[in-house]
Amino acid sequence: MSLMMSVWNFIRRLFEWLLVLFTLTALVAAVAAAVVLFGERDFAQRIYPHISVRGVSVGGMTADAARREIERRYGSFLYNPISISYGDQTWLPSAEEIGVRLDVETAVAQALTIGRTDARADNLRTTAAVWDQGVDLPLRLMVDQTVMQRYLLDLASGVEVAPTDADLSLAGADVQVRPEVWGVQVLVDTTLAEMTAMAQSLERQEVPLRTRTLEPRVRDSDMAPAVERLHVLLAGPIRLESSQSRCAPNCRWEWPVEQIAGWISLRHLTGTDGRPTVAINIDQAPIRSALLPVSTALREEGSLPRVSWNDGAGLRILTPGNAGRGLDAGQALAQINAALLGNPRTITLPLVALPPPVNETNLASLGITAQIALGLSSFAKSEQYRITNIQAGARQMNGILIPPGGTFSFNQNLGPVTAKNGFVEGYAIIQNRTQKEWGGGLCQVSTTVFRAAFWGGLPITERHEHSFRIGWYEERGEPPGLDAAIFTGAQDMRFTNDTGGWLLMQSMVNLQDQTLGIGLYGSPTGRSVAMDYTILERIPAPSEPVYVNDPEQPVGSIRKSDTARGGLRVDVYRTVRLGNALLSRDTFPTTFKPWPDIFVRGTKS
Repeated sequence: MSLMMSVWNFIRRLFEWLLVLFTLTALVAAVAAAVVLFGERDFAQRIYPHISVRGVSVGGMTADAARREIERRYGSFLYNPISISYGDQTWLPSAEEIGVRLDVETAVAQALTIGRTDARADNLRTTAAVWDQGVDLPLRLMVDQTVMQRYLLDLASGVEVAPTDADLSLAGADVQVRPEVWGVQVLVDTTLAEMTAMAQSLERQEVPLRTRTLEPRVRDSDMAPAVERLHVLLAGPIRLESSQSRCAPNCRWEWPVEQIAGWISLRHLTGTDGRPTVAINIDQAPIRSALLPVSTALREEGSLPRVSWNDGAGLRILTPGNAGRGLDAGQALAQINAALLGNPRTITLPLVALPPPVNETNLASLGITAQIALGLSSFAKSEQYRITNIQAGARQMNGILIPPGGTFSFNQNLGPVTAKNGFVEGYAIIQNRTQKEWGGGLCQVSTTVFRAAFWGGLPITERHEHSFRIGWYEERGEPPGLDAAIFTGAQDMRFTNDTGGWLLMQSMVNLQDQTLGIGLYGSPTGRSVAMDYTILERIPAPSEPVYVNDPEQPVGSIRKSDTARGGLRVDVYRTVRLGNALLSRDTFPTTFKPWPDIFVRGTKS
């Protein structure tokens, strides 16, 4: 009985405790339900407590308040999320400029949905858990990489530098070197990736602008050899000199660096090693042109040979011409190039022997094939001294070559009038009277040469008449005034070879006929020459004699040296034609003075 009572009491107390537990559970559920009902009503438009977004507490806030709070918290980040640096430059773009924004709307919407599902039990558990432990929702960062890339590209336009190739040029004699410049390229994609990653912290971060250097294609080292060579080429003027030429001691020339620079050209190309290089070319043509006046100044022509007409059987050299001397242009050019490359820049010009201008190799090419003119004069009844001098003068005129365009000078070809050349003393007109002089009778030769040039239609550039009329020059029927007087060093007889070809002068002395002939040979000219004359005035001889004292003759001696003769003014005319075309019409005026009888009387005691 006692045991039964004990069991019953235990069962009764157990039932009471279970009833109490059930009541408490019901009470808690009722309270929880009341809390849920109260919460739903009280937080209908607000976020439940203990909820935050990326560390920003938004519990109890409306959506607008929560949005403002989040934007306030991250406002400085949105104003300047990234600091971009490069060297001493810094850029502080806003979030909008680089396409960065925070998805606040989504985060706030998520905060509002916590504890607000359709299942009351779930909401109760969720709310209890949030109340107990809290919840921090993520804040999503949105990056528009197109906008960020565009910003970086704009920024890069002010930073990037294209590489500059080294270059070399000449401005006159100034060597202009453009140094290499390394370029800079902004690594947009790399910088963009770093900016995107660092922005995730939602705190302003410093991002270095990523770049890389760009090597120029042409480096300073590629230009260096050419620069060095140009400085050698333009190190100073080139001086040329020669002490062994006809222009000595003034055979000196100087070519300045500005002139040398004009010979140089530069060409950019790729070397055998594949690297860019500059080829330097020295144009030889302007150097040769610059040497031309030098060569002309140094040139000493050899003398022309004496040549025989050889009766038309073919020209024959009587006396070879002498060799000349001139610049060795090839050797000079080599020395100049060596000087440009670093040798001494003062050059002694090399000379070389030049063959006579006319020799056996080119004699036949002179084109002398016919007689084109002949001058004749008579020396009948001349004294022996005069004949001797005529023969000596004729020898000096024999075999003379006259080049195309050349001017013949009687005195130059005559040479010294000395015994060595076969001349003797004879009478000549000196100081208005006939006196003994070396070469008396040479005017017979100059007159005959004048007549050859006259009948050849050649331009007479110098001619002098005799002081008085001489009968020898009219013995063959020639008119008065067809003569030419010479006096060494004072009066000359000159003419020009305008035939366009070579001329050969040949002299012929006929002692039997007592005539002197001067022939001119060359290529046929086709010219015709006509002569006429007019006597303008006859002047009577003076009636009074003239006495000249001679201290070398004894006192009392007297000799008549000159016979009185009248004077004359006469013009000789020449007309030169080529076919029907008039080439020239010339007048040769002559005035012969009247001469008295002249007596020489001795005064030597």
